[in-house]
Amino acid sequence: MNKVFLMAFLVGSAFSVYAQMILSGGSQIIVSGGSTLVVNDLNNSSGNIDVDGTLSIIGDLTNNSGGMFDSGSTGTVTFNGSSAQEITGASTVHFYGTTEINNSNGVIITNTVTGADQQVHGTLTFTNGKLSLSDFDLTIDGTGDPSGVSANSYIVTNGSGSLNRVVGSTNVLFPVGNSSYNPITLNNSGTSDTYSVKVEDSKPSNFSGSTHIVNKSWIVDESVSGGSDLIVTTQWNATDEATSFDRTNCCVGYTTDNGSNVSWGNGGAASGSDPYTRSHNSFSGVGTFMVGDYYYSGLDINLKVILAAAWNDVNNNMDKTLNTAGLIPTTDPYGLNTTVSSVPVNAVDWIKIELRSSSNHVTITNSYAKFIDVDGQVIEEDGSNMKLTGVSTGSYYVAVKHRNHFGVVSASTVEIGNSPTLNFTNMQATAWQDPSITTNSAMKEVESGSFGLWEGDVSGDGYIKYNGSGADRIAILTAVGSGTPGNIVSGSYSNNDANMDGDIKYNGSSADRITILTVVGSSTPGTIYSEHLPE
Repeated sequence: MNKVFLMAFLVGSAFSVYAQMILSGGSQIIVSGGSTLVVNDLNNSSGNIDVDGTLSIIGDLTNNSGGMFDSGSTGTVTFNGSSAQEITGASTVHFYGTTEINNSNGVIITNTVTGADQQVHGTLTFTNGKLSLSDFDLTIDGTGDPSGVSANSYIVTNGSGSLNRVVGSTNVLFPVGNSSYNPITLNNSGTSDTYSVKVEDSKPSNFSGSTHIVNKSWIVDESVSGGSDLIVTTQWNATDEATSFDRTNCCVGYTTDNGSNVSWGNGGAASGSDPYTRSHNSFSGVGTFMVGDYYYSGLDINLKVILAAAWNDVNNNMDKTLNTAGLIPTTDPYGLNTTVSSVPVNAVDWIKIELRSSSNHVTITNSYAKFIDVDGQVIEEDGSNMKLTGVSTGSYYVAVKHRNHFGVVSASTVEIGNSPTLNFTNMQATAWQDPSITTNSAMKEVESGSFGLWEGDVSGDGYIKYNGSGADRIAILTAVGSGTPGNIVSGSYSNNDANMDGDIKYNGSSADRITILTVVGSSTPGTIYSEHLPE
C-alpha cells in the first residue's frame, strides 16, 4: 500500500491524497479555512490535525495516540467513502467543529480487538448513512442535537456501546436505533447529569408479556446515581408493534429488573402518524424503558359495594376497625398473591373482583384482589379507583366476593374500556338474582335503598346457617374452643370474625354467633340463606 508520512503540512487549497496518510513523530496538519483535504485511510500514531476547512476521509480512520484533532478546530471532518468505513485504534478520537456522516454504506466504530470510545465535542451531522457503535460508547458534549437524523441516518447501538449526552431541563434527543430508527428524548428537571442510551430490538428479557407492547426497549443509565426527574419520550414505528397493541391507549413503562416488575405511566393516545411517540414524566430513576398499552397500565372502573358486617348505621358508611387495629395483612387473603407495601388508610378490608365471560357469567376470565374503603369504593393501594390490568377491552360480567360475605355478580355485562361505573349498593339495578333461591335476595338492605353483601358466611360454602350440618355458628365455636365458649380470640384477622370487629366471640356482647342468628332470624334459627353468585 502506498503511504504518505507527514511531519508538518499546511493545506491552503483543495488537496487529495489517495493513499494511506500516517501521522507520526509529533507531525501536524493544518487544514485552513476554505480548503479541503481528501485522504483515503488516515492513521495517527502521535500527530495532530487542526481542521478549519474540510477533511474528507474516504477510507478508515485509525487513532493510536492522543485526541488526534486540535481542540481549536472549527471546520468539518466528513466520512464520505463509497464503501463501509471504520473508526478504529486504541485511542479515543476527539472530534471538534462538525463531524459529518455521508456514506450510504455506513461508518462503524470497530468491534475488533483494537477499538476505543469516541467523543464529539462539536456538532454531529448526518447527510447519508448510519454510525454504528458496536461495543464502544459515543459521547456528544457539543451544543445542539445531531442534525439530519432520519429513518436512514442515525446512531446504531448494535452492541454494548451507548450514546452519552448531558441532560438538563431541556429536551435532549438521543437519535438511536438498531434495526430501525427508535430515538428517545430525555428532559431532566432534577440534577443535570450525563445519561447513556442504547436500544434493543426486543422487549426486556424478563418481561413475560408478548402482546400489547412495542417490541423495542431503551436502556438508560446515568453517570451519577440519583437526582433524576425525567420526562421520557419514546418513538417507534407501526412495524415495531406486537399483536393487539393499542396505540390509542398506550403508555411508557420503566423497569430496573429487566421486566420482572414494570411501573407503567398513564395511558393515552400516541402522537404522530408512523412513527409514533409517547411521553411520561416524573421518572425518578433509570433502567429500561418500554411501551405498552392499557393491558398493562390498566383500565378504569368505578366500582362500589358495601360489606354489611362493617356497616355503621349512625355514620352511613363502614367502620375500618380491622385497619385501625393493624390487622389487615399486606398480602391478600384470596390466594392471588397480591402484596402491597402498606394498607390504604381508609381501607375496610381486602375484596376480590372477578371478570366473567359475557357469554357465561359462571366462567371467570380475570381475578383481582383490591381494597374497599369506608364509602364502599373499590380502590388501589394508593387510594385511587381500581384499575383492571391484563384484560382486553370488551363486555364482561363483574362479580364481587368477600371472605366471609356472600358474593354477587352483575345482572348485565359491563363494557370494560369505557371507564364504567358499577354501583352494587343499588341492588335492583346491578345484582343478578337467582330465580331458584326464594329464601333471600342477592343482597341485604342495610338501610332504606342501600344494599350490601350478606354477612355471616364464615365457612365460605355459599350458605349462612345457624343450625345443622356445616353451620357457621359451629365454626365460630370451634375457633374459640367448644369446651370454653366464653373465650375471646382477640386481635384476629379471621373469617370467623363475622362482625369484623377484630375479635372472635361466641358469647356475650357483640358475639359473632349473634351476627349469624340475626341474619337468618332469631325466631327461625333453622333458616338457610343461599348465595346468588353462580359458581
